[in-house]
Amino acid sequence: MQTYTLAIADGVLFACLPDEADITAAITEAAATNYGFGLSLDIVRGATLTNAARPDDEVVWREGSDSELLDAHGRRYRYAVRRPS
Repeated sequence: MQTYTLAIADGVLFACLPDEADITAAITEAAATNYGFGLSLDIVRGATLTNAARPDDEVVWREGSDSELLDAHGRRYRYAVRRPS
């Protein structure tokens, strides 16, 4: 199962990339072009993208009206969760 790394700041999803991708480059580009520097980013690794959160999932991101959660193939999901092993 593919897991993802998310970069989140102030309720904004800056990046969602496969765990093995270079998240640093995506964060730098997003921050420089959209919001400027000085943000406090939360980096969440090992998230599973899903359309249905389970009761024991920790929801780390929920798609909103102004955000899209896309996987590496451009498929849209509603939630990024951490699932217990």
